[in-house]
Amino acid sequence: MEAIEGNKQVLLVNITRMGDLIQMIPLIKRLDREWPGVSIDLVIDSAFTDVARLLPGLRHVWTYNFQALMDDSRARARDVVALYREMAAWAKPIQAIGYDRVINLTFNRRSAYFVAYLDAPDVRGLTTAPDGSVIVRNPWLGYFADLHAYRRLNRWNLVDLYALGGSGIGPFDTITLTVPEEARSWASAFLHAQGRVSRWIAVQVGASDVMKAWRPESFGRTMAMIGRAADVGFILIGSPQEAGAAREAVATYRAAGGTAVLASALGRTTVSQLAALLSHCALMLTNDTGPMHIGVGVGIPVVALSVGHVDVWETGPYGPGHWVIQPDIACGPCGFDQVCPHQTCKDHVLPEQVAAVCLHALQYGPMPTAWSRARLYQSGIDRDGLGTFFLRAGSENPLFNWYGRFWRRVWFELFTGRSSEELPPEEHPPDYHHAREVYEHLLPILGSLRLTAEEMTRVCRQRRLPVEALKDLHARMTTLIHDAQRFGRECLAFSPVTIALMRELHNLSSVSLEAMIREQEQAIVEWQRRIHVIGRRFHFHSSTRSACYASTA
Repeated sequence: MEAIEGNKQVLLVNITRMGDLIQMIPLIKRLDREWPGVSIDLVIDSAFTDVARLLPGLRHVWTYNFQALMDDSRARARDVVALYREMAAWAKPIQAIGYDRVINLTFNRRSAYFVAYLDAPDVRGLTTAPDGSVIVRNPWLGYFADLHAYRRLNRWNLVDLYALGGSGIGPFDTITLTVPEEARSWASAFLHAQGRVSRWIAVQVGASDVMKAWRPESFGRTMAMIGRAADVGFILIGSPQEAGAAREAVATYRAAGGTAVLASALGRTTVSQLAALLSHCALMLTNDTGPMHIGVGVGIPVVALSVGHVDVWETGPYGPGHWVIQPDIACGPCGFDQVCPHQTCKDHVLPEQVAAVCLHALQYGPMPTAWSRARLYQSGIDRDGLGTFFLRAGSENPLFNWYGRFWRRVWFELFTGRSSEELPPEEHPPDYHHAREVYEHLLPILGSLRLTAEEMTRVCRQRRLPVEALKDLHARMTTLIHDAQRFGRECLAFSPVTIALMRELHNLSSVSLEAMIREQEQAIVEWQRRIHVIGRRFHFHSSTRSACYASTA
């Protein structure tokens, strides 16, 4: 694990999901471009050891049973202090390496404690302040922490957030997995034993979360339609826990007259063997799952069903050559912590539509354009060299579409200091007049809040702290912040930066009262700057009220 003298050492922390590990491959490539010869290590849950073997560019992988730590601490099966002491002893050799940068891509308290223990000079993602509170470092990863509050405006793939937050701007990089030759040989033999088929389609019927899974009977009907129109065979993949859903799909397939070869590798592969099996396929039809990202990583086209709480923009298949179908429904995508009692969104995705997309991807038919109750996206690369999705059929909400494009440019330019090559939205937003009213309400609050913050900082510098004056200023600031939040979150023109302010006001890493108040003042100054940037882009400072959008800040 020794680095070449003078070379940088980076530690990645990613301990929750298979797909998240695969989605950080462009980050690994970006780090090597930022620091040629960099040594990159990875901390994962021991359950994902096989996945880590497929990732390129790693020097060493550290494993720990974080799931057991979480289960034991929740159930109080063992003394919590003893559990964390065990973890600290395991982490001691990692701390001794002295990493130049630690990138925490896991957003939970346990990972934050671990990262703080390492005491690296450059920490990105979740860590802890000296008082033990959890904070997030780096604007891109701060954006990711806030994302749940305005998901419908998000136009960033998790892959790009990882790469930009963990490293910085760079050219587009693909997700590419390293598949062992022995696994490829196994896959060839396995498929040869299934019969003579010109092209295989891999199908993942299940998912780790049933909310993310399209209905099994819909998969069955789709396969039957594809099989009648193309010379293909189907290979079912997934974990043993998904066997029940697969059986339902097969029963529907047979009942619908499906006659194409249907084989099953369900629960019969290692992760490496699954990657090799997928590399032999011409197409993958799947829910949004870890294996979906493996399919992307071995270079096959993916047709993904984005249902439940899955959003195409966040975790859709990365890079050109893939298709995603997302329900067009007012309540979707639903919240991560929501348990939907009806899951109606799954009925908005029709087997006829999915079959037509698959046949088009296999070059058996034209791209379907007659569309209802769902949206069809094609993956690609945008003008800034980042992953994106182009709407090919269906329609998007005009308000969310306008502000999605708007905020895509704003965040890029705020965080990078560079101009975006992406085109600005045309004309004005649907709620332009409301946005102007909100802006006019915010302006006096902006000024008062900044003056109060500056006064609090001056008061804290006094040798004898005037406690009563400080209490009065704090009460005034609390009222102003409440008003700012109320007005700022009222309109999509200002809600994302207002949500960011709420996080930054509590994202304090200082110990002394004066330093903490100074941090709060800096957060308020930055919020004021961002509000003014938006005002200029809408030309709220212009005498020409009809013009509303400027392409530069």
